Amino acid sequence: MFTDNKDFYPTPRDLFYKLIDGNRYIVGRILEPSAGKGDLIKYIKELNRRDSVRVDAIENDERLAGMLMSEGFNVVWDDFLTYETFKEYDYIIMNPPFSNGVDHVLKALDLAENQLSCCEIYAILNKETLANAYSNKRQGLLRKLNEHKAKIRYVQGAFVDAERRTDVEVALIHVKIEKAGAGKSIYDKIPFVNVANASEDELSTALSTYVKQSEIQAKIDDIERLVLEYETACDLAKKAYKAIRDKEAFIQYVNKVNGGKSVYNRKLSYVVSKPFTANDLNEELDRLRRGYWQLILDTDDFKAMLTNDAIQELNKRLSLAEEMEINLPNIKMLLMALNYNKRDILVESVVSIFKKITKYHMNKYSTNIHYYNGWKTNNAYKINKKIIIPIKHSFDSWDFNTDYMLINDDVRNFINDIIKAFQLLDSSVKGEFTALNNQEFECDILRFKMFLNGNVHIWFKNERLLNKLNYLCGSHFNWIPSEDEIKTDNKAREFVVKEFGAEAVTDGFIEMGAAE
Repeated sequence: MFTDNKDFYPTPRDLFYKLIDGNRYIVGRILEPSAGKGDLIKYIKELNRRDSVRVDAIENDERLAGMLMSEGFNVVWDDFLTYETFKEYDYIIMNPPFSNGVDHVLKALDLAENQLSCCEIYAILNKETLANAYSNKRQGLLRKLNEHKAKIRYVQGAFVDAERRTDVEVALIHVKIEKAGAGKSIYDKIPFVNVANASEDELSTALSTYVKQSEIQAKIDDIERLVLEYETACDLAKKAYKAIRDKEAFIQYVNKVNGGKSVYNRKLSYVVSKPFTANDLNEELDRLRRGYWQLILDTDDFKAMLTNDAIQELNKRLSLAEEMEINLPNIKMLLMALNYNKRDILVESVVSIFKKITKYHMNKYSTNIHYYNGWKTNNAYKINKKIIIPIKHSFDSWDFNTDYMLINDDVRNFINDIIKAFQLLDSSVKGEFTALNNQEFECDILRFKMFLNGNVHIWFKNERLLNKLNYLCGSHFNWIPSEDEIKTDNKAREFVVKEFGAEAVTDGFIEMGAAE
């Protein structure tokens, strides 16, 4: 059949499956540029019987093209080497003519490279085309395949038992043409230059709260880079929106030009099925702004100092920035505001763990706490040297472990919050735990033990630090004499010394991070 066509070698089914090498998810729009009588198209459709595959065929033999059309296949061109299209193909699957396979594969590569989207090529080629690269075209094909990291396998006897036989050894080529470089080419055009100005010193001061002194300049450089990235991303989003709106307006106009004035005669009115609205653009810009604020306000070092409750409070404050436009003045303003509130955030970190501990001792008089000059009925005014905290109804064997990092998560998080609170009061606190057994651990400032009833017993080893924590929280809640009262009232001073030690009345007792 068609023996007068020297390039007519229908593809055997088993060779097709060797070609796709186990890929059972070939979907989308597919081009078969040397379709013959449609064998490859039939195999593709057998592989995926759903409507998620559309195959375009090209065939330059008029008799074969007629057969394809009679079977309902989409014949879109005659000579693949002259094919031009605006379509985007997901796959090009081909068994090109053995006599001119190099030109056909080069054409397929060129077509895929000029698409906007990714395209995979599966091609059957005479092995000699690659093994005997005597011409510039063949050498160029090898370079391109190497550039795109093509996978090449060789098969002997592929057409020995085929409909039309030949002993030609073939190469099975799989190459994926990705558009990974598109983003880089845009990125490389961003004019990353040092935009240092008089405000950089202020930005440096604001960053000192969150970044080590030796890392401040690097963070400033990062911020300047992120601002330029953000501006470029927003510009691209707006250009895309304008292009879509221009397209919509043009289609509407040409619809009228071409007779679509009547509601019953709108030939082109449904070309644009998914309009991109101003609201869509705003949502995209909002997501960009939120994402870049998170990158700019990367406060991991600062957050590492805080208890979980304090981190949530900080996140609330940072979330308020999401509506602010991203530029250097706004970044500086926000960092300065956070810097101004730094001590409040740190105090809240300590107070949050104090409240977690003392809530287990609250009673109906809890709102009347002021144990200095009244209401002795409440016993939740301070943390004692030993406390008992109910974590859950009961512990199971898998909650215990001699590795501190593998014990019950709720226990570990609670203990870590306590350690962080003490580290804010004294930067020399290490908080590195040693296992006494699989239920009991000890560090430089406390020891704790987990019991099967779900309780955790905690013993504080450093009374001075415990006094500092109690004093700070008592001051925060106005439960104890003020600094002025301590200076002017002997009874107030005696009370503070009795409850918190003599150092409580010396300067700097509650300075954050003070060493022992």
